[in-house]
Amino acid sequence: AYYIKGLVYFERTPNIVERLFHADLTQRPPVDGLKSFAAFQTLVQQYPHSPYAHDAERRMVYLRNRLADYELQVASYYMKRGAYVAALNRAQYTVEHYDGAPAVRQALAIMIAAYRKMGMPDLADKAEAVYRLNFPAGQPESEGKKKHRWRIWG
Repeated sequence: AYYIKGLVYFERTPNIVERLFHADLTQRPPVDGLKSFAAFQTLVQQYPHSPYAHDAERRMVYLRNRLADYELQVASYYMKRGAYVAALNRAQYTVEHYDGAPAVRQALAIMIAAYRKMGMPDLADKAEAVYRLNFPAGQPESEGKKKHRWRIWG
């Protein structure tokens, strides 16, 4: 029953128009993502040997990444608008609640940029130290360098 409940709240796949125009679904709010995640989590915790547990775990990873991507989109939006406290809060929430998601890397970069914009170099240096410990090979990406696929120019 928990598996069916999780599937009911699980996201739909992109339709033909969304695939044709490469629509970024992470920009849309995951309305039922948390409900789906909770149902799958209950299934995995209470019935770990269920034949549905493996698929539920895979769906939970997808949902974690999807929810983290949405939080990151919102944080990026706030950065573009100059709402650095709001961007910082969203990025920090992403780092704290979606550990292991690929979006954590960019969330840390947003935290660094927001602290620098707000004139808090000590906190920016701490966030950068956390970034370097977790991602030693890379440099923090500066905000605004992301190129959209739908833009043919520039």
